[in-house]
Amino acid sequence: MKKKLIITLLLTILNNSSFADIVDSGNTKIISATKTTKEEIDSFYSDDGLKKLFESQFKNDFFQLINFYQPQNNPLFCGIAVGVSVLNALEYPEILTNTDNQITKNDNSIIEYKLYSQQNFLNDKTDEIKDRQEILFQKPVSRVKKDNKWVDVFDPGLTLDELAQILEKVYKLKVEKFHVENSNNPDQFSEIVKKILLENKKFIIVNFDGKILNKTTNGHMALIGAYHQNLNEILILDPALHKNKWFWANTKALFNAMNTKDSDQFRGYLIVSKK
Repeated sequence: MKKKLIITLLLTILNNSSFADIVDSGNTKIISATKTTKEEIDSFYSDDGLKKLFESQFKNDFFQLINFYQPQNNPLFCGIAVGVSVLNALEYPEILTNTDNQITKNDNSIIEYKLYSQQNFLNDKTDEIKDRQEILFQKPVSRVKKDNKWVDVFDPGLTLDELAQILEKVYKLKVEKFHVENSNNPDQFSEIVKKILLENKKFIIVNFDGKILNKTTNGHMALIGAYHQNLNEILILDPALHKNKWFWANTKALFNAMNTKDSDQFRGYLIVSKK
């Protein structure tokens, strides 16, 4: 009951323009969504979407992540947004003050900001893995000759491998990386998801082609929040709120969306925890 109340209040805050009033007759009631169109059927913000979370037995990560979830700051920062969300969820409240975000008052005292931020997730150390200018579409990774002309080749954003290296080498987290060609099948993936969602302080970052899931993203990264076993669906905490809200995806469809290539590597997922 306590978790149901938290979910209800949370969703009202997150998206109160999309929901009708809560009817209180002594018990918490699932709130009524005003959007019931076909494209919203798998949305977390629909009646069905909320009901799935209530019914799910595998949702520890939802409650561990929700306080630290961040939408991406720009169209290229999906990997950075999920990386920051995971860092804050794993290391709070032991995070040291973030000097770029803290405030110096007129008496020179400091108002500390003890959270990781997308603003400075990338730094000189991450540049050793991938240059910030390349990530931000400001610098080509190479030049090739095409039709007798030299053309700049850009590779913005982060790949699964690059995010894994940054989290492991720069931020000292434990990262288990899986490209889907190394995974047996969607059933094995769903068993892994269930196992992780029952544990504390372990999170799954998925890297997939959003178009295969009928979303407006292409190569994308997001966090898994919950799993509905009877329906075999996974709750995706999509950081691209400028394009998509959170949604439920069929496990096989998500697996197929991971079973795509980003350059010469297949996409997949990371399991992230503290060392």
